[in-house]
Amino acid sequence: MDREDLTPAAGSPAKPSGSFGRLSSGFLAVSLLSGAALVPHYDPAAALSSLESIASGIPLGAFLRGLHAWSSYGLLLALVVHAVEVARKRTEGQLAAGVWWRAVALLPLLVLALLGGFVLRGDAEARAAADVWRGMTSSIPGAGPPLAALLLGGPGSGLGAAALHHAGTFSILLVILTVEHARVVWPGTRPSVLAALASVGAAGLLTVPLGPPPPGHGVLLGPWPLLGLQGMLVDLPAAAGWIVPLAGVLLLGSLRGAAGPARTAALAALAALAAGWAAFTLRILVLAGH
Repeated sequence: MDREDLTPAAGSPAKPSGSFGRLSSGFLAVSLLSGAALVPHYDPAAALSSLESIASGIPLGAFLRGLHAWSSYGLLLALVVHAVEVARKRTEGQLAAGVWWRAVALLPLLVLALLGGFVLRGDAEARAAADVWRGMTSSIPGAGPPLAALLLGGPGSGLGAAALHHAGTFSILLVILTVEHARVVWPGTRPSVLAALASVGAAGLLTVPLGPPPPGHGVLLGPWPLLGLQGMLVDLPAAAGWIVPLAGVLLLGSLRGAAGPARTAALAALAALAAGWAAFTLRILVLAGH
């Protein structure tokens, strides 16, 4: 495999994607393909039992579910590292302002997709995550309650709306914004193969939880990327659940065009948010008895 798979050809316009940007596109492809294979077997009206049937009654069903989950987590990790990569190289200015802000929107959009996928498990931890998600969204002034109904349906309406957005709305937007940002449809052979191998290895070695939490858990845990948010909400009001992530998105977006002390301050604030997220993650894990 050639280096061109990870870097632009000589003489071509510079691109801010870098190696981790292209790797994230590979993870996205694995996630979408494995998710598409699971969709026909999933029933939002009987979420937990349909996932149990996938895991036990379909050849390679448990592996496919793990492949979908771990490739999605790999996508998030690659995007975060890619954001650090772009900030370090100061390459955000290579994108037009609108394209840059839409690229920044990939992170919260992916987090919503991951949260939706977790909620679709339908077990006790998933139901608790759905309640927290609904409460945070409803706390947005004015638009909160209708937005919560749009994303999750009305109270007691089941998981149909969440399933539609997870498999449809969020997936389509992720593809559109990724292609616009990367300026290519195919990320290259090497990043695609690396993403596939990493996802397959994780799916073969690590089991994706399903069903009641293990005995001894004092706290129902949500999806691991949002454990920091869950730890923060132990003491802070529900509105912090969208105010803090929004602050992070705005700080990341503000890097374009920022220089000198303004850029340093934005990077320092982002680092403080990351450190706080890690601390609150540790806190919720301690409370849960890990």
